[in-house]
Amino acid sequence: MAARRIAVIVVASVLSAMAVMGIAFIWTRMRSRSRDDLLRADMGDDGSSGEMIRAIAASQLSFKYQELRAATDEFSQTNKLGQGGYGSVYRGVLADGREVAVKRLFFNTRQWAEQFFNEVKLVSQVQHKNLVKLLGCSVEGPESLLVYEYLCNTSLDHYLFDAFKKNALDWERRFEIVLGTAEGLSYLHSASEVRIIHRDIKASNVLLDDRFRPKIADFGLARNFMDDQSHLSTGLAGTFGYMAPEYIVHGQLTEKADIYSYGVLVLEIVTGRKSHNSVASSAEGLSLMALIWRHYTAGTLTELLDPNLREQCSEEDALRVFHVGLLCAQASPNLRPPMWKVVEMLSGRDHKAVALPRPTQPPFINVKGSSGKSDSSGSPFSLNQLSVSGVQAR
Repeated sequence: MAARRIAVIVVASVLSAMAVMGIAFIWTRMRSRSRDDLLRADMGDDGSSGEMIRAIAASQLSFKYQELRAATDEFSQTNKLGQGGYGSVYRGVLADGREVAVKRLFFNTRQWAEQFFNEVKLVSQVQHKNLVKLLGCSVEGPESLLVYEYLCNTSLDHYLFDAFKKNALDWERRFEIVLGTAEGLSYLHSASEVRIIHRDIKASNVLLDDRFRPKIADFGLARNFMDDQSHLSTGLAGTFGYMAPEYIVHGQLTEKADIYSYGVLVLEIVTGRKSHNSVASSAEGLSLMALIWRHYTAGTLTELLDPNLREQCSEEDALRVFHVGLLCAQASPNLRPPMWKVVEMLSGRDHKAVALPRPTQPPFINVKGSSGKSDSSGSPFSLNQLSVSGVQAR
């Protein structure tokens, strides 16, 4: 009996050990799944992801991982320029002396493969003076990297919302940023070979070169849009405060969503204030959009002009930019002007002599108990946190 009991114990111990080893093996395999496995899981099993990796690796877009790691001093914090919803950006200096911006993607989400290839595919197909230029990428190392031209003045939000740095943004520069961003969006919507909706236009995604000229960046959330499509039905992604109400409520995406975001951005640029709708941004306890509408109806919009600009521009010029911003941020998407028309309103021949249509009330979107960010920054939201007023039925 004793021998039998010992045998049972030995067998049980061996089986337990084998089970533990099996679990450990499976766990290790899951942890060490290659990037190609993740790509196939995210993008389908048809091998297209592998073909795309090979095509990129063989093209002039390809950078060596070790080259970029060395260029950024092993992704040193001192070289970190910023962080978005799907990755961090670092300044790098290549062996030939060129300065670059290296985007390092986060891998703690199954969306990363889609974001990476989406950005490579779309940005490599467009070229415009007001779009950041993609120089290449790395797909062969332990993580995927995107390489962009380096813009020494980083992003608009670093200047616009800083009490001291905003002095560098005089009226001439701010107007150039307003116009240049409009020209970049007009190109994406109607002039490029592929029709693109950016989906995350905001101050931190407008980069500035050494002369403070704007370039639209971060195409991770962008979507191409076929000419025969009336809209795209897609999951909610972007940044609250800049997101169009019809997109939040119905999930239907058109270029009009970009136009709304642009309108909010324009109003931030002329006031020098953040449009954080979850936080009262004035002494009156109103959001920026509500405050601007109150002053528009009272005929006192110039009171909201950034004090730094009041001696630098005419009242007529300031009011026209306010007016364009309000037209773009109207609640009804059908009333928002296309971006080519916005460019015409700002810079067309005899544009100051052309009367602008009267804007209708913008929506007042309040985000309760939140930080004001959505998928683009990794912070989850539910629609029951939102209250939207002034939204007109489509």
